[in-house]
Amino acid sequence: MAKITFVAEDEKFDVEATEGENLMKVARRGGVVIYAPCDGGGSCGRCKVKLTAGTLKSPKPFLLSDVDYEEGTRLACLSTVNGDCTIEVDC
Repeated sequence: MAKITFVAEDEKFDVEATEGENLMKVARRGGVVIYAPCDGGGSCGRCKVKLTAGTLKSPKPFLLSDVDYEEGTRLACLSTVNGDCTIEVDC
């Protein structure tokens, strides 16, 4: 099991997840709202989050610049858990 810590404004939400689990689904299960009008299809880019600690399995989609990706921006719908991590979420 991995501990995913979501940071939204001044609140933190810890959610347990299994390796390979989709980050968007982990957030929803933990009551963390991540806006995704395409419902997780990877086509809108609105589910941007920032990985601030740990790692995720996450491809670099065409919707993110190289700089944003290198600075930790990820799409929650395309990311999967592979260990403990901390994620910043815009609410």
